[in-house]
Parts: sequence; structure tokens; C-alpha cells
Amino acid sequence: MSDFRNTPVRDLVNSDVRTINPDGLLSAAARAMLENHITCLVVDLQDPARGYGIITQKDIIGLVFDDSVDHESTTVGDVMTHPTLALSPQWNLETAVSLMRMMGVRRAPVVDGDRLLGLLSFTDVFRHVVQGDGAGG
Repeated sequence: MSDFRNTPVRDLVNSDVRTINPDGLLSAAARAMLENHITCLVVDLQDPARGYGIITQKDIIGLVFDDSVDHESTTVGDVMTHPTLALSPQWNLETAVSLMRMMGVRRAPVVDGDRLLGLLSFTDVFRHVVQGDGAGG
């Protein structure tokens, strides 16, 4: 394993990220994750001051067996994690991973100013560390 601590986040950001509006139905989020073979969606709050949220398969599964939840009308905004940790593309992996671990998150949006660049996940970091080739994805 090569020295990866100083690798910039921008080198590993997964730009193939899917977004959803907070007003979208939970069922639409679940379908989007299933159809795209992904485990989360970034919630675009369409307000730079509010940043971004995130909704994961784990969030949805947590509600599936909850009879107090109206599954037909629950929106992404009702369930999403917000605020979420946003990473800078200029940060190094050591900083990003430390913050992610401290906040208890496995994935985080990478944002440059008001622009969403993509997502960094522990899976991306794991691949980079084990492969040692600097490839993102």
C-alpha cells in the first residue's frame, strides 16, 4: 500500500452521483437507487446556503417496518440526513477520512463552492488504499 494520506479528495471523487429533490417521494428514491445500483442519493436542496443532504438505503430500510410511517406520502426531505458533512476537493484523504469517521458517515458530498462535484465514500478510499494506484471511482 502506497502513501495515500496526502492524496487530494478531488483525485478520488466519484462524479457519477445521482441527486434527488427533497420533495421527491421516498418510493422514487428507492426506485432510483435500485435502478442505478447505488446505495445513496445526494439531496439537492437547491439553496447554496443550506448545502446538500443525503439519503441512503439504510435510511429507507429503517422505515420499511415502521407502521407509524405513511410510506405513500413520505418525502425524501422527511428522511434525509441534513446537514451532512461536505468535503472540499482540496482536502487530503487523511483530513477527509478523519472527519468522516468523527461524524460517523460512510460517504459525503464533495463540493467546490456551491457546485456539487460528486461523492467520496469509504469504498472509494478503500480501493485507493489497497490498489495504491491513485484511481478514483
